[in-house]
Amino acid sequence: MPILSMDYETEISNDSLDEIDTMWSRTAQKAPIDSDVAVIILKIHHPAFTGTTKSFDTKIFGKTMTEWVSLAFDKCPILEIETTSQADVLETIRPYLTEHTYTAVFYADTPLFRRKMFLTCLDFVQSRGMNVCRFERGYIFRTDYVRNAERLYSATVPNFEGLQDFLIVCDMDTLSQAQAVLKKRILDFHLKNGVQFVDANWTSIDADVVIGENTIIYPQNVLQGKTVIGNNVILQVGNTIIDSAIGDGSTIMNSVIVNSKITPNSKIEPFSYINKGVIKK
Repeated sequence: MPILSMDYETEISNDSLDEIDTMWSRTAQKAPIDSDVAVIILKIHHPAFTGTTKSFDTKIFGKTMTEWVSLAFDKCPILEIETTSQADVLETIRPYLTEHTYTAVFYADTPLFRRKMFLTCLDFVQSRGMNVCRFERGYIFRTDYVRNAERLYSATVPNFEGLQDFLIVCDMDTLSQAQAVLKKRILDFHLKNGVQFVDANWTSIDADVVIGENTIIYPQNVLQGKTVIGNNVILQVGNTIIDSAIGDGSTIMNSVIVNSKITPNSKIEPFSYINKGVIKK
């Protein structure tokens, strides 16, 4: 079964679309251009998020905002640094520089940032031989340059501003916007892999959920954690399934299933509550 990966999807509508697609097509046709890049993710807490959870640790469909951003960097080494909006970027990252040719610095408050945009930004810098480039919410440096730079000089800024990938989640309103986009990306991924949603607006699926082909999901289903749904499964209205495996050909009706395994071709009757169980047909 396919596992969610949004590395190459895009829904950008902006004047810079042609430039982005041109750069992307160039990077996609050769060896990975991020093989000599170290990534630093700066984690800044926004005070509009109250409570004990810091804004960058806020979860959206099973992943923290920091984890969503990390998906953009594939196999690049990643270092996370908690800092403040007033801190000097150079002084913050300089003690952590590596021997990689490039150092990319992005922020944990942009959970819509994707690999396609990262590679586009990187290609922009590499193809122009730039020492530093500032993006709407991040930087890419040539590491040797940033070791000794006293100030950041970046007169050239690509016209990527306003794109969805750079949405800064700093309050409840922007969090809601990000949730809507990520929900659509998750649902679109499963639709492309042969899952039928009777009413997708009333369905919630975490990012790490795996769903097989020809599965039908009715409204008011909540799928969370490391759940795996097999092929040809029918999830009738009103199920909550958390960290569980549902076997091929099973039918689940208005039930709660937690940390459990349902063997293939099983039928779970309405109002069942199954916790840490193995159910056979």
